Amino acid sequence: MLHEVFSLSDLHPDLADSPARLSVYARDPVGSVADSAPRWGVLILPGGGYGTVAPAEGEPVALAFLAAGMQAFVLEYSVAPRRWPQAFLETAAAVAFLRKNAARYGIHPHRIALCGFSAGGHLAGCLCNLWGDPLIQRVLGLAPTDARPDAGVLCYPVISAALSAGGSTFPNLLGEDWRASGRVDLSLETSVSAVNPPAFLWTTWEDGSVPMENSLAYAAALRRAGVPFELHVFQHGPHAMGLATPDCARDGEHHDPRAAQWHPLCVSWLRRIWDELPG
Repeated sequence: MLHEVFSLSDLHPDLADSPARLSVYARDPVGSVADSAPRWGVLILPGGGYGTVAPAEGEPVALAFLAAGMQAFVLEYSVAPRRWPQAFLETAAAVAFLRKNAARYGIHPHRIALCGFSAGGHLAGCLCNLWGDPLIQRVLGLAPTDARPDAGVLCYPVISAALSAGGSTFPNLLGEDWRASGRVDLSLETSVSAVNPPAFLWTTWEDGSVPMENSLAYAAALRRAGVPFELHVFQHGPHAMGLATPDCARDGEHHDPRAAQWHPLCVSWLRRIWDELPG
């Protein structure tokens, strides 16, 4: 296995002061049938309310995608006290880096998916919605298509400011006076458009921290915009389940075999949409 760790200055010189890092989990070619064609690259964005980055939603998830035949990458992005747009720009730079180095990692340059959990799901949704934001070109010098994800995997994501007003996600992202920020588009159900990539969403009915209505609101917005998606709502399971397997579970409640089916479902979805994407 090829395991590398990059600082953000390695990815882009304008992010030299960023504490974030990108970890690579990739299969070395061994002459197998699978090596004869490029793979999906999955960039994983752990949760943590933009206040921390949850380890259980990073490496274990990467290894699960790797075992499924996909190359995996984990971005430990900047969190509070760093504010918007720091993590957004870091994610854009990471996608562009993977696209530029697709041949090195054995991935298709136009098969790069974002997989985000909770606040990481919000971050993934930000780039899925706002990859055309002029900020990316102005600050990083990247063309919009350099940073566009080809698919979004949003796991119990924070989506709506209205549905998440009691949590820490939006204050950590925008500051304590976040309601006055004017960034209505960061309530992601308001900024979906027809150029969003296809999305896979999952959540649970029992999630009391980020209610399932966040995922339902995003799915409804995708539907209105004509963007294909798949949505799974499992009945049981609290917030922050990760893979919902013992590798990620902090206790028995966070281990649920039915909720754990989200990952094989996601892998099969990514494989199915491969031929439906342009390029």
